Amino acid sequence: MTLAEIAEYANVSIGTVDRVIHNRKGVSEKTKKLILSIIDEYGYQPNPMASQLKSNKPFVIGVILPILDSGCGYYRSLYEGMNQAVAQLNPVKIELKLASFDRMVSGDAIEKSRMFFENPEDSIDALITTPVTPEEHMKIVSKLNGKPCVYIDTPLGTTQPLLTIAQNPYKGGYCAGRIMRMFQGSGKFACIRMYPSGYNLRERIRGFTDFIQKDANSTVLDEIYTNFSDSGFYNFMKDLFEKHNDIKGIFVPHAEVNLMSYFIADQGLKSRVTIIGYDLVEQNKAGLLDGTIDCIIGQRPEQQGADAVHQLYQSVMLHQEVPSRIDMPIEIYFKENII
Repeated sequence: MTLAEIAEYANVSIGTVDRVIHNRKGVSEKTKKLILSIIDEYGYQPNPMASQLKSNKPFVIGVILPILDSGCGYYRSLYEGMNQAVAQLNPVKIELKLASFDRMVSGDAIEKSRMFFENPEDSIDALITTPVTPEEHMKIVSKLNGKPCVYIDTPLGTTQPLLTIAQNPYKGGYCAGRIMRMFQGSGKFACIRMYPSGYNLRERIRGFTDFIQKDANSTVLDEIYTNFSDSGFYNFMKDLFEKHNDIKGIFVPHAEVNLMSYFIADQGLKSRVTIIGYDLVEQNKAGLLDGTIDCIIGQRPEQQGADAVHQLYQSVMLHQEVPSRIDMPIEIYFKENII
């Protein structure tokens, strides 16, 4: 029940109800008892939007993401989704404070997040992050002292956030394995990734491997490369195909699948090697259209970011119950169905 509804029931002004709720003087005992009895019977929930607008204090959400242009711009898409939600919720005052880190530099996520816990002017009311460096993120979340946290893109089962918004990574990898078999049947396949950590990457590879190895005549290689220079990557791929010249397909569990496709096309191997990867970023759309990539699994990064902001708003500001998990669909893209 709102202030206006209580005032209507009691046949008094909204100001009178407000004075009773805040225990201010100027209201007769009889009227006070009437208003309190109505509140006791029907309840009263203050309007959080009105309270926030009156206080002029923004709801500050800290955002911890890998460098936005890494992942071929995938993380920028997550952040753009958050900003879209902030605009949609106007005039509610929601402010995003971004701390971006290099996931390949040990401890960088912790270092870049210090601002939220050590600088009073950068203090936050809630946190959105993608926990791609699990150990570091567990330490970061432990500093929140009960403030709500939302994980996007990847789960982290060792902590309990308010909400996780992510695709099921095992099912995504399993689906990629099924598609690979549809293209190539039995044979030798390689999972190639840039990042050694990340629960979602490991689960995608596990799902892919589980499906492929249901066939006794198929094998899966799990390969990691860490030299990101052009020559380092080229030599890594060249060595891989010299050792395993019978590879029939490559699965990349993150957005940089286009790097593999460039090498395969350059070496004249595309006619016999299928390329499947993740995330419908612009480079991968181009690869689908020109035929150097065969299939992409999408996971709606903009929607993940927007949902994270909306769910925090509903939980913290509207005091509504929100789910503990929102599963993103496993979207399959071929050349024929991208826009």
